[in-house]
Amino acid sequence: METMARHCAEAFVRENGYTELPAEDSTRWTREAGDDGPWVRVLAARTGTLDPRAETVQCSRRECVALFRMRRPMLLCGYRAVTMTQVFTRIRLAPGGIRDARCNERRA
Repeated sequence: METMARHCAEAFVRENGYTELPAEDSTRWTREAGDDGPWVRVLAARTGTLDPRAETVQCSRRECVALFRMRRPMLLCGYRAVTMTQVFTRIRLAPGGIRDARCNERRA
């Protein structure tokens, strides 16, 4: 189950312009809360903000969650979560981020 969830989450992040790769298929794009304006501006703000590979994936009986490391220099210890149902539908990027409180200790 986690393997398929990883595949779906990584495709979602790639297809919605969060990696360095261009988001080409407009039928796959989804807006986040606060995404206002034309798609060109929305995608430009997203480009390169997340690693293309999920750091970890976990599924429960109700949903799957995949964590992606944020790539902005001031947020190196931050993650964004992609959530979906256990049957890999309703895929979305959860609002806000997750900070690894112990990251700076490990980096020292």
